Amino acid sequence: MNIYNNTGQELYYGINSPSSGDCGTIDAGQTADWPSYDNTQGVAVSFVAMPDNGPNPTPFSVSIPTTGVGGVVTIGLYLE
Repeated sequence: MNIYNNTGQELYYGINSPSSGDCGTIDAGQTADWPSYDNTQGVAVSFVAMPDNGPNPTPFSVSIPTTGVGGVVTIGLYLE
C-alpha cells in the first residue's frame, strides 16, 4: 500500500487492520510505502493535517473493506 501526500503540507496518518497498525507523517509531495498491507482486508487509513499552530483539525478517514490490486483512493484538501 502506498500513501501519497498530494497536499501542500505535512500529514499525519494512522493505519489499522485486524492484525496490526502503524502511523507516521508524510511530507508534502512525498509517499509512504507499506507493502505489509498489500492484499489485506479491513484496512482503514486516517489522516490529519499537521497544524503549524492552534488546535488539531478534525481527522477524516477512508476504509477499504476488500482486497484488490490497482485501486486508488484520492483525497483532495484545500487549505487556506
